[in-house]
Order: sequence, then C-alpha cells, then structure tokens
Amino acid sequence: MTVGTFFVLLMYFGEPVALKEYTIRDNLSECLSAKRKINRTLRGGKSGKYNGSVRVECKELKVEHDEDFRITKIISGLN
Repeated sequence: MTVGTFFVLLMYFGEPVALKEYTIRDNLSECLSAKRKINRTLRGGKSGKYNGSVRVECKELKVEHDEDFRITKIISGLN
C-alpha cells in the first residue's frame, strides 16, 4: 500500500446520509468536471433543482491506496 495526497470525488447518500463512494481523480479540474456531470444527471432533463439526498464534493485528501489507485483508507483531510 502507498500513501499520497490526491483530489478525491466523494459521494454521500443513503438513510442516514453517509459517505458511500470515493474515487481518486487526476486533478481538481477533472474532479469538478465529474461533479458537474453527476449533478446534471441527478437533476435530470431541464430541471433546475435537485431535491434528493445525494451530495457530491471534491476534496484534497491524504489516502492510502493500492497499485490500481483504489482507496483503501482515508488518512486525513475528511472532517
């Protein structure tokens, strides 16, 4: 396992809302682009507002990951 600092796309959902998915992204720009696409998909069609419980954010976190850059443990940066 290797430790590094990366921009991570975080998805919170469920009942109660909790962190369920997270993936390492190449840079902040790519993370924000993925976040926008997810938010547009959640809104659906021409709707301007999403009223569901899914929350998506990008954060710079220190994580432990495997050789395929799959996160095995979040070390710091998540409040």
